[in-house]
Amino acid sequence: MSTLRRTVTRMLGARVCSSLGGARHGRPAPRGGRASHRAPPSAAFATKSGGDVYTHGHHSSVVSQHAARTAEDSAAFLLDRLQPGQKILDAGCGPGSISVGLAKAVGPKGELVAIDVDEGIVARAAATLATSGAANASCAVASLYDLSSFADDSFDVAYANQVLQHLSDPVAALAELRRVVRPGGLVAVRDADYSSMTGWPNEMAEWRRIYRQTCRKNNAEPDAGRYLVQWARAAGFASDAIEFSASLKVYSRAEDEQARRRWGEDWAERTLRSSFGKQALQYGVASADEMQAVAEAWQDWAETPESFFHYVNGEVIATV
Repeated sequence: MSTLRRTVTRMLGARVCSSLGGARHGRPAPRGGRASHRAPPSAAFATKSGGDVYTHGHHSSVVSQHAARTAEDSAAFLLDRLQPGQKILDAGCGPGSISVGLAKAVGPKGELVAIDVDEGIVARAAATLATSGAANASCAVASLYDLSSFADDSFDVAYANQVLQHLSDPVAALAELRRVVRPGGLVAVRDADYSSMTGWPNEMAEWRRIYRQTCRKNNAEPDAGRYLVQWARAAGFASDAIEFSASLKVYSRAEDEQARRRWGEDWAERTLRSSFGKQALQYGVASADEMQAVAEAWQDWAETPESFFHYVNGEVIATV
């Protein structure tokens, strides 16, 4: 899968960061820099990550999508900053497909440590890395809220892709990443903005509504990409140490037909069978009939060769 990048990278001045750092919607921002959401997450879906709920879950349709990610398409904003011999933390590594490219980027004299909160997914990442021949990589079960197994200044780079959007306290997670990176090192984060997700011939407005509301019921932020600078400032990074960029992800026949079809088919299955689908029903965000209609819309989209879908990712590289 290729990623069309429209990247305007700039050092953000104090005035710009200040405008991004205020309370949202005229309300005081709580811990984490976000307005609070209506209901606490359900214990039925809670994870080891500080009691947070992972909206996606680890159904095979979810892991299928995540395993298709690569360092080239998900860490392009960071790759040219990596150097042989560096030690890098892949925080929220998922099935390890991005970790493979990061391990390669730092070379055999470097080191890659991949962590996630789910034991099963960490085992999957370890298998992926072993198959790739990445002898410089290791895996561990750990939460971004508690990296106490790593001393201060342990890494040259910490990277987290599509992670902060699932956390109730992204600022605390960023502060912990900042702690374990040495002075002069980099913390690189990337998250989607679900409000930007749309397509043709179906804009998927009902899916977008249901997903965003479900995510917020979990006290998480589906539009995280736009808040990364604000969160980095709240975590203690200086305004002139934060670089912001954005990239556009596209699913279309012209880009990659196999990826386009898998995206639609996986979301059709995720809508009915993944944790997201179950949570949407339990929280009363949608009815079973509404979820069925959304799943059918995704399947129709997948079966339409001319269909396309795109969304914006926010990206931040912050120097410690």
